[in-house]
Amino acid sequence: MRKAFGVRGCPATVIIDRKGRMVGRAGGGDGDWTSDAARALARSLLGARMASGPAPARTRQARKSVHLMTAVAPNDTKLNEILDEAAAALKAGDEVKILFDAQSVGALRMNAQKTPLQDAPFTDAQRRAAARRLGVPQSAAPRNQLDYIQLLAKAGAKVLVNENAVHAFGLADDEIHPIAKRVSVEDMERIVDDSDACLNYSRE
Repeated sequence: MRKAFGVRGCPATVIIDRKGRMVGRAGGGDGDWTSDAARALARSLLGARMASGPAPARTRQARKSVHLMTAVAPNDTKLNEILDEAAAALKAGDEVKILFDAQSVGALRMNAQKTPLQDAPFTDAQRRAAARRLGVPQSAAPRNQLDYIQLLAKAGAKVLVNENAVHAFGLADDEIHPIAKRVSVEDMERIVDDSDACLNYSRE
């Protein structure tokens, strides 16, 4: 549980979606799963539709995070699907944070002005689909995962990197792509715990 979902102790509550991904978590057994945000999350996971009539006003933005915890495979379908969901969340007006943690920090390492996220270019079909999701012209479609993340940041997503992990892997601050803001491990854990939905990327 700890390795797969980042659970640090018990009691804890974890919500898994139909694809086996963690999308919600509360530690200490004190999560408010009766809140409007929690109910909306449960309805979206179950595919439930609201009764006909005007939709209720949203009380606040949903807080969603993408948590990358292992080394990233360039143009990995699983990560691309998660980035697609982040794009949809931004379009819906939600707050999105993309977190590079543990081994995934290597994906931001600059080598000759290039990161591993740029190693595998998107296909034309991937670029067309991403352009539609992001609402940008085909000419501005992302060419790779770094482009996609940069466009998500331009649309309002925050990109953060665990500074503790950066130093643990022997990387210098100036080796990390400037798109990512450095945060402490404690701040990153707090962001994950405070998220209404958290999509984990792990290749294990």
